[in-house]
Amino acid sequence: MLIASPDSGLVEFLSHHLREWGYAPVEAADGPAAVRLLMEMNGPRIAILDSVLPELSGEEVSAKVRNSSTARPVWTLMLCDHADRSTIAAATDAGIDDLVLKPVDVTNLRIKIGVAERVQVLMNQLESLTDAARFHASHDKLTGLLNRESLLRMLFAETDRAQRLNVPLTLVVLDLDYFSRINLEYGYEAGDKILQELARRFRRCLRSYDLIGRCGEDEFLIALPGCTSAEAYALAQRVKRTILHRPFCVGRYMMTLTASAGISHSHGRSPLLVLREAERAMASAKLSGRNCERQFVRVEMEEAQRADKQRADRRRLSVMETKH
Repeated sequence: MLIASPDSGLVEFLSHHLREWGYAPVEAADGPAAVRLLMEMNGPRIAILDSVLPELSGEEVSAKVRNSSTARPVWTLMLCDHADRSTIAAATDAGIDDLVLKPVDVTNLRIKIGVAERVQVLMNQLESLTDAARFHASHDKLTGLLNRESLLRMLFAETDRAQRLNVPLTLVVLDLDYFSRINLEYGYEAGDKILQELARRFRRCLRSYDLIGRCGEDEFLIALPGCTSAEAYALAQRVKRTILHRPFCVGRYMMTLTASAGISHSHGRSPLLVLREAERAMASAKLSGRNCERQFVRVEMEEAQRADKQRADRRRLSVMETKH
């Protein structure tokens, strides 16, 4: 709790009673000092501001804090000599929550501070609920990893950064092999526990600025800023060695997993295009026998596009011949 007043006697009087009531007040003698204290990350959440402060008035201090995008909500009580219409209007416009008349009545002050404390408890609960809702909107409920939509939004920003700084960015799509069999043989609860443990291992293995999300039941997308395709290939192998090949506990059984991985380099292109390339490379790994990594090669894409065009041309010719 903050007490801001140039009247040292009043500050001493208020501090004495606040300590008796179990609070730990901090003090400020002028407006700028009050603003600095209230803008701190873990600053006071309740403020008793004198209407007359050096450099900044109580109303100005409250308005500055209220208009800041970084300050946490503060419940403000303003000390004033009288509460006429103009005083109330100015206090309301500045975001003052309540007025305390001088000389301060201790019983009245304690009631007002009790109200302020209950409001702040409710605000803390609301912040916690908001943070939880925000987290669940952007993260996979089971694993706590980013969900596909949030990861793609972050990938667009990461792609812009890679373009601006001319640094590499590589995507890895990793799909677990035969994971559906685990769900069928041991139950979905066992499969869920494996995915949760897998997410914990991913977080320990990857760098703090790598991005990872769950994009399907058993498919994960990893974005590696600063990594070339070759380095991403080495990381995919390390992931298999240090994460997948360590046993997972499923009831009384211990098992290891394998995965197929597809890798594609960004080159500053749209993340959606790079993701499709990584998924095609992962599909190629599946066709190659699974439990392996494949890098997307542009020549293969061009050949595939030519093959698709030839098939489409043949279909059109066949339709034309049928009509004739």
